[in-house]
Amino acid sequence: MPKAELHIHLEGSIHPHTLLELATKNGTALNARDLAGVERLFRYDSFLGFLDVYRACARCLIQGEDFERVAYEMAVDLAEQNVRYAEVMLSPAQHMQRNMDFDEILGGVAAGFARAHAERGIVCKPAFDFGRQFSLQEALRAVELAQDGMRYGVVAFSIGGDEANYPPEPFVEVFAVAKAVGLHVMAHAGEVAGANSVRGAIEMLGVDRIGHGFRVLEDPELTQILARRGDITFDVCPTSNLLTGVIPLISAHPLRQMFDAGLPITLNSDDPTLFNTTLTNEFMLAAEHFNFNVDEICKVALQSIRGAFMPAAERAALLSSFKHEQAALREELGI
Repeated sequence: MPKAELHIHLEGSIHPHTLLELATKNGTALNARDLAGVERLFRYDSFLGFLDVYRACARCLIQGEDFERVAYEMAVDLAEQNVRYAEVMLSPAQHMQRNMDFDEILGGVAAGFARAHAERGIVCKPAFDFGRQFSLQEALRAVELAQDGMRYGVVAFSIGGDEANYPPEPFVEVFAVAKAVGLHVMAHAGEVAGANSVRGAIEMLGVDRIGHGFRVLEDPELTQILARRGDITFDVCPTSNLLTGVIPLISAHPLRQMFDAGLPITLNSDDPTLFNTTLTNEFMLAAEHFNFNVDEICKVALQSIRGAFMPAAERAALLSSFKHEQAALREELGI
């Protein structure tokens, strides 16, 4: 089935062997000397523990060629799953802290995406995901860098990171600036913090999409309002939520409840290397653990195009292509 992915982080998609090679090449301390060591590194028992591992991965990226390599490898991985379009988040604060050249970073990312597009046809667009635990001054600087990066294809600005201790409301000015310069906006919300985090991101920041967002269900009134509106897409990442410890069991994930409530949802891998998953796996989870039928699977796949940050004409063309291919596959398989 043709697919799109809207919630995937570049730094969390680095192949383990690539991570080791980059750490060695760049003299970066990784606390891992072999693949077994990387596997141990990827064992964490909390969301904050996951963030520590994520930061370690980001530190291994130093030169433009490093970003080109990981962008290319990630895009090829997606293309092998028949992903046609992806919006890929980079964590600017991790690289700002090291005074890195964003022309080199984004030039490398764009080159990697261009090579994958030439070979596999996949289209990938960068987005900035700012760690909310950093200062508002740094956030405004990150918006400036994202604006400059629009010539490399940057389409959006988001906040992620430590949601529990850093609510969305202080970022009102930052998001106003991001929208004013032509960036789409989104936010991680309702993952570690509750429904008020989702409400704040929507009402105060004016986001178009919510990353994760499943705790919106704690506020039935807000859930009903957003279902009626239908203009806020929720990018849901079940395996991620399990492995960061924000849900205790996969069976406890409210993916089915979100869908049944009428919320527009997409499925995503988030950090496929760190969570040992793929977008295809997330669709399989929906079918096998949450009893999504073929009609529902197809609907979720189409929502990933409806929620994408692309020009209207491109969206319409890709949506038409997806519908045609879904119909052809269903006829071929008799489903």
